[in-house]
Amino acid sequence: MELENIGVKIAKQRRAHNMTQEELGKKVSVSAQAVSKWEKGDSLPDLAIIVELANIFHCTTDYLLGRTGNLESLFPQIHEALMQMSAEEKISFLSEIITLSEVASPSPAPLGSHEPSPYVHVHLGPTGIGLWAKDRLICIATTEFLDEAIETIQKGTDFPLTLLPDGILPVLLALLQDMNDLKPDEAVNERILQSRFPDASNFDDVITECIELGFVDRVRGGYRLNTKADLAVRLLAIIHQTINKQAAMYVTMGNPSN
Repeated sequence: MELENIGVKIAKQRRAHNMTQEELGKKVSVSAQAVSKWEKGDSLPDLAIIVELANIFHCTTDYLLGRTGNLESLFPQIHEALMQMSAEEKISFLSEIITLSEVASPSPAPLGSHEPSPYVHVHLGPTGIGLWAKDRLICIATTEFLDEAIETIQKGTDFPLTLLPDGILPVLLALLQDMNDLKPDEAVNERILQSRFPDASNFDDVITECIELGFVDRVRGGYRLNTKADLAVRLLAIIHQTINKQAAMYVTMGNPSN
């Protein structure tokens, strides 16, 4: 364990948290000169202070002490923390982890390449969507992106939403009450749904087609999307926004370490 390595990490975290040496010293009841000595590697903070520093910097004592290469040892702590988190906090945390693991300098797959790819990564913009795939698909989209996706569809549609039969999309969007609430419990009253439909004259035909295709369920109180359709419409909206939005987008395929 090298003294200066601990000092470097303390200095790095102090700056990352926008603190002066004096401000950090006050938090752990030492002078600015003592903090300066830690950062220069001239002395070490006491064990009790290292624990305080870890709490202040939201890191582990292992990180400050230079123990590396064993992320699995953090699993019990992460598991315990996740048990105390709300669903929104879990998604936010996992999004941060996945963002940190993104490829730094992605390069597109060669055109015409047909070799099997164990890794696919798509990223769109600073507040957009992230897609990762290996043996399963992970999709994280911010609330802002979902709202933007729905707003874009309401202005006009392009591929892949143009694959849907004519007239169905307005019904699906009308029934998709809240992009943040998967599988809404409340049904939309038929009169309200008709008022949102651009052409009320063929409403009955379109709603019947939606039911026959498996998108919509007729329930007490009106109509609602079934679970599969609810998820499918969200994913279609996300894909539509991803491939049609003009923004910084990159795609990587294959092992990112190659």
